[in-house]
Parts: sequence; structure tokens; C-alpha cells
Amino acid sequence: MKYCWFLILACAACSPGSAGPNPGSAGLATAIDSTGDTIVARLAGEVPASAVRQLTEEMRIAPAADDTTLFTEVWEFDVDRAGRIWVYDGPTNSIFLFGADGKLIRRVGRQGAGPGEFNANAGMVVLGDTGLAIWDPGVGRISILDSAGIYRVGLAIPTNFSTSDGLLTDRTGALYRKLPVALPREGEVIGRIGAVRLRPDGSHGDSLVPPDLRSIPETYLAERTSKSGSGRSSMGSQFSASNFWAWHPEGYLVVADGGKYEVTIARQVGKPVQIRREMAAVPIGAAERDEEQARIVDQMRRTDPSWTFHGPPIRESKAPLSGLVVSRDGRLWLPVAVPSERIPDGELTKPRRPEAPIIHFRMPVVYEVYEPTGVFLGRIAFPKRTRLIEADGDLVWALVRNEDDLPAVVRFRITPGLLGPSH
Repeated sequence: MKYCWFLILACAACSPGSAGPNPGSAGLATAIDSTGDTIVARLAGEVPASAVRQLTEEMRIAPAADDTTLFTEVWEFDVDRAGRIWVYDGPTNSIFLFGADGKLIRRVGRQGAGPGEFNANAGMVVLGDTGLAIWDPGVGRISILDSAGIYRVGLAIPTNFSTSDGLLTDRTGALYRKLPVALPREGEVIGRIGAVRLRPDGSHGDSLVPPDLRSIPETYLAERTSKSGSGRSSMGSQFSASNFWAWHPEGYLVVADGGKYEVTIARQVGKPVQIRREMAAVPIGAAERDEEQARIVDQMRRTDPSWTFHGPPIRESKAPLSGLVVSRDGRLWLPVAVPSERIPDGELTKPRRPEAPIIHFRMPVVYEVYEPTGVFLGRIAFPKRTRLIEADGDLVWALVRNEDDLPAVVRFRITPGLLGPSH
């Protein structure tokens, strides 16, 4: 078989005849093999520190600790096409709608079970008309709000299962729920989660099942049986290799094998794309492994007080990927393993329960970003206590917490900007 290779250069100005191995400003070159049934994008090596991008803050919504007029605890927020931000406040079960300038437009809903009221939030999605859909398992309803936050209609939904971020949508406006679509494997409490399309009346339609990558994450299981009932819980190590899937706004699944740094983009049109990345292993020190083991024991003893550590040992190196996010512009954001840092004594967090261990290590948040074609765009370092929520082009919206754990909604700009057709 004859192999045809193309070298994609993520650089500011590449002429059509460019063919050298220069990785450009992105820091890595992407080699594309399109000869087989799957388009394979291969990358290897480390991104130079000089090519790592940063986030520059543009706008912040941060209520003071004694401010009761705004949100106090952000359970979720979404950004519509107008740049407005819908923030769900958990303690009040209400939504705060902010303009792109960060100014409050209005407060939507309140605690309750009636139309326009909320008991819980298991997922919100922005609709094409800049309205909002919110899945409330507390009342078994998906509420559809218009662009002003006014309640339009509700869909009755079975409440037999719910999970965080449990509602999805695509560019056509169709709604999907995250539900178990496969039986549990050994060590799992529930089976694989997939996407189930909702019909206009709220009933379940076709389902999209993520492929079984056949790599079972290292899992720890605790069970308890007593006269008052039984309990069962499981968890994995934060360093273990896991499988991930995310929903692409075009209406298909993107899956990742975190142990291999292998991502498959199952496009609806054209060949699927697979990203295969080789990077150096990131070791875990003995003190950090001991601390992770103590954390697992503490969590398992909440189900079984006599639980002792057993099962797979804590890994000596981190899995290369710890998650998968697809932004609304269709780009892939992959959090990658980097060396942990020791938390300064002045920043240590005292556990809420005295028996829980104090955590002394944290891993900086670093993402590698790709086009859905598999082309590498760059590596981005996030500030401390910053969690990615949404991205579009060079804009990033994140939930940021200060030293007192108070939340802020922040819009950043990537500096220098990413390149590519989504720019």
C-alpha cells in the first residue's frame, strides 16, 4: 500500500508550498495520514514553554461575600450566541442572566415546582434563538425559556436517572439526555452513559452509544449491608487511565482513551478522524501517591467504615489525558498531565470532616486544543482554581474560585490567539 502523508503546519503564515517540519507558533506539527478508512493525525514531542499560551482576563462577575443580590454558588453556567451568560445559583434554585458586559439583566425563576420555577438542575443548554432549556429532575420537567428568560413550555421527563450536565443539544435544536445505554461491567455501579434523543413530547427516541474502548479504569469498590439497608459506592484514582466522551455540536460523539492519548472524532460526514499523540510520561512522587491512597480510603469508609485499601496500586505515572471537552465552535480541548506542584502552606484547605486527609499537591490545569480535523492548535495554561466551562475561537469562559472558595464567572482571551478556520 502506498502511504500519502501531509504535514499540517499550525503557523501564522504558511505558504501553500511549506513542507518542512517547523511546528510554527503552535509548538507541534500534525502529520495527517488520510489513506485508510480513518484519517489519522499523529503528533509527538513536547510543546516548548515559549509556545504555551496564557489567558488574559477581559470580564469578571464576582459578587462580594455579603452580596445577596447575585449568585452565591454557581452550579452551572452557559453562554449564548449573544455572549450573554445564564448562571444557575444552587442555593436559591434560580438563574441570573447577565449581558456580555457582565451587567445583570434579570433574575429568572425561583424555588418551586410550578412553571418557571426550579427544584434542581441536572443540565442546561442554550438554544439557537438564545433561549434556554433546563432539565429539572426534582419536578421531572425540561423547561424551555425564551431569550428573555420567560417560561414557554415544559416537557415531562421520567426521573429514574439524572446526572450532572445531563442535557445536550445540537445545532438543529434537538435535545438529548445522558442515560445508561449499556449494562455495568465488573467494578461499575452503572453502565456506560450515552446520549438519548428526546422526541417533541419528551419521550425517548434513538440513542447514541459511545464505543467500548475495552480499557477498564482502575476502580475501588465499597459495599455495606445492614438491617437498615445496603449501600455501594465506587471511585477511581485521579491518576488512573479513564475513557471519556463528549458531545459535538454537529450531533455526534467524540471519544478519548485517556491512557493512550487517543481521540476518535466520529463525524457524520466523511471519514472518522483519530488523534494519536505521544508524550513523555509524567511521574507521581511517593508522597503524592500516599496522599491519593489516603483520599481513596477516606471516601470508601463513608460507605464501609472498616474498608482498607485493596485493589490496584496507585500508578507511578499519570495517565496522559484527564478529560475531554468539545467547545461550541467544535474544537477539542484536552486536559493533559503535567507535573504536580506542592500547595503552599498558606493555601492549604482544611477538610470539612476532621478524618479526611489534607491535600498537599495539585496539578496545574493545562489544555491542548485541536480542530475537529485533528490539527493541533496550541497548548494553554490556566490560572489556579480555574475551570473551563465554554470556549469559542479565542474566548474562554471559566468558573474561577478565590482563596475563600467564592465563585466568579470570568471571560478570558487566549494570548496569543489560536490559529485555524474556527478563529
